[in-house]
Amino acid sequence: MVGALKPFAQLKVVELAGSIGGAYCAKLFADNGAQVVTVGESRLTRSQSAYLDQGKLKPSSSHSSVMDRADVIVQSDPRSSFREPLVHAGPKAVVVGISPYGSFGPYSTWQGTAATVYAHSGHTYLTGDPQREPLMGPSTHPLYAAGLFAFVGAMAALFDRDRNDRIHSVEVTHHEVLTALHQMSFVRYQLGKDILCRMGNRWTGHGQPNGMYRCADGWLALSAPTDLQLETLLAITGLSDLLDDPRINSPADFQEFPELLDEHLAPWLFERNAGEVSELFQAAQIPAAPANTILGLLDDSQLKYRDFWRKAGRWSVPGAPFRFSSTSGTPSALPDSESGGGPLSGIRVLDLSKVWAGPLAARILAELGAQVIQVEAPWGRGPREIPESLVVAQRFHPDNIQGPDQWNRNGHLIKYGLNKESVVLDLSRAEGLATFERLVPTADVLIENFSPRVMPQLGLDEHRLHSLNPDLIYMTMPGYGRSGPAENWVAYGTTIDSHAGLSQLVGYRDEHPWKCGVAWPDPIAGLHATSAILVALWDRQSKGGVTIEAAQFEATISVIGDVIVEAQMSGREPSLMGNRDQDFIPQGVYPCEGVDQWIAISIVDELAWEVLCEIAELPTDWLGLTRSERLMLHDSIDAELASWTHNFDQIDLADKLQEVGVAAAPVLNIPGVLGDVHLEARSAFGRVDQPQVGPLVLPRLPIHFSAASERPPMRPAALLGQNTEAILMDVAGLSRFELSELENLAIVATEPPI
Repeated sequence: MVGALKPFAQLKVVELAGSIGGAYCAKLFADNGAQVVTVGESRLTRSQSAYLDQGKLKPSSSHSSVMDRADVIVQSDPRSSFREPLVHAGPKAVVVGISPYGSFGPYSTWQGTAATVYAHSGHTYLTGDPQREPLMGPSTHPLYAAGLFAFVGAMAALFDRDRNDRIHSVEVTHHEVLTALHQMSFVRYQLGKDILCRMGNRWTGHGQPNGMYRCADGWLALSAPTDLQLETLLAITGLSDLLDDPRINSPADFQEFPELLDEHLAPWLFERNAGEVSELFQAAQIPAAPANTILGLLDDSQLKYRDFWRKAGRWSVPGAPFRFSSTSGTPSALPDSESGGGPLSGIRVLDLSKVWAGPLAARILAELGAQVIQVEAPWGRGPREIPESLVVAQRFHPDNIQGPDQWNRNGHLIKYGLNKESVVLDLSRAEGLATFERLVPTADVLIENFSPRVMPQLGLDEHRLHSLNPDLIYMTMPGYGRSGPAENWVAYGTTIDSHAGLSQLVGYRDEHPWKCGVAWPDPIAGLHATSAILVALWDRQSKGGVTIEAAQFEATISVIGDVIVEAQMSGREPSLMGNRDQDFIPQGVYPCEGVDQWIAISIVDELAWEVLCEIAELPTDWLGLTRSERLMLHDSIDAELASWTHNFDQIDLADKLQEVGVAAAPVLNIPGVLGDVHLEARSAFGRVDQPQVGPLVLPRLPIHFSAASERPPMRPAALLGQNTEAILMDVAGLSRFELSELENLAIVATEPPI
């Protein structure tokens, strides 16, 4: 960590030994200076402990004494929920609980594993070959993601404790976390009844090519979602003639005919090395990256240049997922909290970010009560008119129709604009830049995720920003960081996914790497950015403003640290296991009654195996099989289970198995997730009446605070420039005459330029 902050020196955290989720939450506290004591017998493997237990202590006094003095107590269980409150928690302690399904709701007694939670939240349905069983994602991701949300919830609760004397307990569930981290699944279904499904090793909704391709020396992640990028790629590869095909009226049409492109592109790529192709395409601003192996990450030139790796005994482990530098200003107390507001009420955020990672971080801050001002260019939501083929390909507009003011109807922008305000300013012009600089001194946080060269080109580098506001927390989120051979690479989550090694953890058994149903780097980076901002807000009270750099590439690697350590310990790359897991035998995804209906089943212990043998009427001589014996017979067990499960409805069978203590869940599609009774009981979704679109149901922030009597309503995304006048006059202090001048110059607007 560069210029590492240690803002938590006075905080005492107790981690009740549980899962990776709790351990990662506690690690973020330890990394930032908190005294973290781990109580209880660790459930972590040797490799997990080597990564996650750095800087933690064992108690030198009784457990109850340690817990009495704790500011934060983190408890997590990877399989089941907590039924009893903590007895020894002190009166000022923030108690954080992480579990599969939570303490209330119809499924609060259910067991959960990564396989079943992926299935239940709709992610498994999106991953894999459409002609085969669907695939789960990286097995530890639900736990790491829950740990990140738990850290955010704990920090928010600490702010509320110290600012408003409200004491919270915090609850986070794997099920709600994964539900909240869908990309565009819920929006696309509600706008056009488009049910996203498995697309093979391609991404959907972003144009083509967009997926993984075999090269001479490995695999390449490639994305060319814009017309210009695709036309450039076709020119480089000598395939421009494909645009003459009668089925192709515009590059967007390749989304409907991806095989036409792959038929010619795949052979060209197969003859070349992934690294060389990546360099070639990146020089032309086409997102591409080699699919790193896990051990290959240790030799990655970008990571080496940035001195990313740290030593934990004999092993190299990921460094900090965010870096602090350029501290400025003087100690600054947080602004007064608004009565009845959320934990971050009174905090003002300027959001310049685009796409997913940055907007997600800003939206989380907004849901915690901050005022988030989305600063947009007049053309920031697109031109006045876009090709109908692109509308249909994106499926981001209601009924796949542009409609009036189409720039306010884009579902992607709507989802990540919830709870935010919109100000339009053309920062490329001197008058717009000067106006923005009047906003900067009023802000607590500024977020952007441009490439490293953009802000300096605007004249808004960190030095300028801190000269305007020494107490500003400036969050920059470049894909690869602000230094190194890849600093100017075009970074999309779909390419970083493979570059960071995630695709090596997903795939059918003993086959090639596979992409996940969503691009994990975006939400992982967004959650780390939120965490870093909360750390900096806490530290600002003693040190002032700061610049934070949260590289998407590095943040993504941070949540596979244990996998990287395990590969070093064993001396080999992890093998692709499909839906299996070395800890749960058997585990798999099995067919159910109906078309493309599936169920995920995990056997977590010997008792569950015995129960499954009885209920599924498996061969009697299997009853006493040990784990190792079951592993040897896994293929046969899978065949027997598949023969049994295909006779049942997926939801009925999951209910039946959970009733007898077997971890199971239906593999739901998006309508199924939206109709899930447990998510409904936990108010996991909120309804917004979006102007020019209509009602939408979207996931809420997956954090429950005990002190909140009810979850606050979600506010619809602002229309383009809806709040420009109010904010520029009331916050920036512009006069009516100055605002009129900006309008005459088209520096501000409520619709794109002609």
